[in-house]
Amino acid sequence: MQPTFVVMTDFSAAAEAALAYTTRLATLVDGQVLLLHVFEDHAMSSADFPSEPAFGQSGTHTRHRVSREAVLAELTREAQLLPVPAEAELMEPPMGDALHHLLAHRYPQLLVLGRAHAHAWFAHLLTQSHKAATLGATHIPVLLVPEDWPRPELPQHLVVAADGAPLALTPATQDLAPLLTRLHPAVTVVHIAAHAHGPSRAAEALEAVRETGLFGPLDGNSLYEEREVGPVAGLLQAANEVGADLLVVMPRPHFFPGNLFHHDVTADLLRHSPVPVLVLPAVA
Repeated sequence: MQPTFVVMTDFSAAAEAALAYTTRLATLVDGQVLLLHVFEDHAMSSADFPSEPAFGQSGTHTRHRVSREAVLAELTREAQLLPVPAEAELMEPPMGDALHHLLAHRYPQLLVLGRAHAHAWFAHLLTQSHKAATLGATHIPVLLVPEDWPRPELPQHLVVAADGAPLALTPATQDLAPLLTRLHPAVTVVHIAAHAHGPSRAAEALEAVRETGLFGPLDGNSLYEEREVGPVAGLLQAANEVGADLLVVMPRPHFFPGNLFHHDVTADLLRHSPVPVLVLPAVA
């Protein structure tokens, strides 16, 4: 089956950055892109919808109604311009229900969103897995691309967060293995210890990531440990120090004592990371 990468778009610059990034990934594995827009029948700004002057005077930011047909036509136009096979689809709100319907019928390998400062609520939607109508409950890998991400090349250095506990991945996460193999990136496993004293679990963290089989051979040179720092600050510091261009987290669906990388940490990373974040759901 041809890998499918779903890109949610609202025609913003953030969504365009996510689409450009996803197109490069799809090319790597002969995949296809599905452009998805959740259509709401309300006034849109000419700054949000790019098909000018058909929907207003060029250079203005007036608000006006845009028809469902016009939005679908714009999606279709974007899909036809991509260098990979692509489709366009409109779905009705609420967004959570629309996504669950899509994921149940299209079986995508990856769901991609562009992060805009005005849309920080995406992080909440992505990670609150205890709510049935949220994205976290789908167990599908999610990629969030910062709106100002400047690098056109594929990711070359991954930072993988691990807390030392075993990782059992969802089937959808395991299906992403061919893409990660094709990327063949350098990998740094990062373990964050909140306290300066006590035994380190960095070796267990490295072994847990190695056992997933997603990141190729790993040894002690692949390990980075931070102590006396919070998980978000520690991960971002590690990513900066090693020059990583993709941050990978594998959150579990529930909070357990000692699990640093639960949904609140993931949400903060999605909001604040200056590099793209790949969320690979774990089931335990």
